[in-house]
Amino acid sequence: MPLFKEIKMQREIETQRHEALLNIVRTGNALWTLSDAFFSPLGLTEAQYNILIVLKLENKKLTQVEIGERLISSRANITSILDKMEKKGLVARERIENDRRVLMVGLTSKGRKVVDAVEARYIQEVERVMACLSQTECKILRRSLEKLRENLRKG
Repeated sequence: MPLFKEIKMQREIETQRHEALLNIVRTGNALWTLSDAFFSPLGLTEAQYNILIVLKLENKKLTQVEIGERLISSRANITSILDKMEKKGLVARERIENDRRVLMVGLTSKGRKVVDAVEARYIQEVERVMACLSQTECKILRRSLEKLRENLRKG
């Protein structure tokens, strides 16, 4: 369904670029809602899962800054996310000897169990959601969004 009908507008959006941008925002919001519905019953947020998967894939401790650089979403609140994860026993932080300002973050055994239990279900859900697009369409979408982000970085 065209976006203007979905949001009950009387006429189409003026330009293709504006409509495309609004579609990205609308789709992003829908994906955020779906993500919350997926992770909430598991006692996680998407950001917490992303941190768990980053630590699992890197297979080593990382600084908070390194974790923030690898996250898909904003890293502005990394400290509060890690605080909550540490209270749940999913990650452990420790200061390094030669620079007490730097915190190293690693998975705990509980964190590894959680990410291992969730990962396959998450991938299955991603496949289900994206099944309406062919592999070629996914590549085109990915490249288009990469171009858009590159343009945004340029200012």
